[in-house]
Amino acid sequence: MAARSLFHCAASRAIPHPLRADNNNNNNNNNNNNNNNNNNNNNNNNNNNLSLNSELEEKLPEDVKYEKDDSEMVAWLESFERQDWISCVWGTSQDAMTSHIVVAAALAVWYPSLVKSTLAILCVHPLLKLVMAMNEKYSSTAAEILAEGMESTWSAIISSEIPQLISDIFFQIEHNSVASVEIRESLVGILLPSLAMADVPSFLNVIERQIWSTASDSPVHIVSLMTLIRVTRGSPRNLAPYLDKVVNFILQTMDPGNLAMRRICLQNSMATLKELVRVFPMVALNDSSTRLAVGDAIGHINKSIIRVYEMQSMTNIKILDASGPPGLPTLLGGVSETTVNTAISVLSFSPDGEGLIAFSEHGLMIRWWSLGSMWWEKLSRNLVPVPCTKLIFVPPWEGFSPTSTRSSVMASVMGNGKHFSQDNSRDLNEIDRLKALLHNLDLSYRLEWDGGRKVLLKRHGQELGAFQF
Repeated sequence: MAARSLFHCAASRAIPHPLRADNNNNNNNNNNNNNNNNNNNNNNNNNNNLSLNSELEEKLPEDVKYEKDDSEMVAWLESFERQDWISCVWGTSQDAMTSHIVVAAALAVWYPSLVKSTLAILCVHPLLKLVMAMNEKYSSTAAEILAEGMESTWSAIISSEIPQLISDIFFQIEHNSVASVEIRESLVGILLPSLAMADVPSFLNVIERQIWSTASDSPVHIVSLMTLIRVTRGSPRNLAPYLDKVVNFILQTMDPGNLAMRRICLQNSMATLKELVRVFPMVALNDSSTRLAVGDAIGHINKSIIRVYEMQSMTNIKILDASGPPGLPTLLGGVSETTVNTAISVLSFSPDGEGLIAFSEHGLMIRWWSLGSMWWEKLSRNLVPVPCTKLIFVPPWEGFSPTSTRSSVMASVMGNGKHFSQDNSRDLNEIDRLKALLHNLDLSYRLEWDGGRKVLLKRHGQELGAFQF
């Protein structure tokens, strides 16, 4: 922490010239012109020369200017010149070059406006090599800088390499190649979660492969579970579209048919599952922890489902049909039946565990399914989607306007004025629409039972209505 504070105090005033952005030079020149009134004529001449040079540079092709800037930065990054401070700590010329890479990467993350725009591209791969070198001097620091700037700086540059980086970290863990505890903590506790948050689908694909390609008692399974907890806490909305894959992985680590894996993972698996239930209202456990329900947070209106699992055998015993009723797209302002939208907002098992209730923000619907007794469900195990037993349309609450869409009603209740207009969504492609849905995904809904058959719907702790079943 002391070293980082010292770096922040000095960095903005001592950026190496080859890395410094042009606008920073211009600002310094302007400041010098304002401060040195006695040398106005000389400064004006210098400014004229600078303006001529800038005009010449503007006439040059962009790639020529970038090549000149890049060559200067590469020369600085690869410099073996030993600084005075390197000698004081008995460092080598390689330590000097490594320190250049670390400093350049830190500047690209913390002071992007003060350094050249291509600096991040030039230093990211040397930084990755430092991380995977497992060097006790630099790897931990490099991993922390890589993790801290993953979202803002690095992910756009190395997006295609993230799956391989995740696999490489698991390889190091599997073969006990990480000798230092500090490096292991940086890789497992800091860098791996940031990579997972940057590319959730790739992370899930890698950990699914680890189930079959590594030993049952491998430490990578526990690392995968702990990383899922960090991703759930740090980036829940990015994880929401993949809840079924996440739950399937967790249940595989508790498979009673693989006793070795179940024995080492059970405690961490249950901790991860309970964290999912805590963060995601569309994931629910019954009171006795014998049944688990997972609803589609994001899905097509006529294809949304809820999966019900039996926790003793870790198997899917029932699929519930959570698609919209006939006419729902028309009622919601012309939304296409194939359009992706929010599906299940919150789930809750009845107190006896033999019924399941679900609320859908899209359409303001509450649905009830009778699940029956556990032994009969295990015996029949019918995976044909089951329609709901009862459906209730939730009446709009305070703030409703007949001309408003459902989204604007929900926004007006909270008074924030921010909502995702379905009319505007038609102009978006599927990727942009999904990003908008995830950004506005509300994880604050809760269903609380009041007695045997009465349920309270809440949002941000505020009661929206009470319903009898």
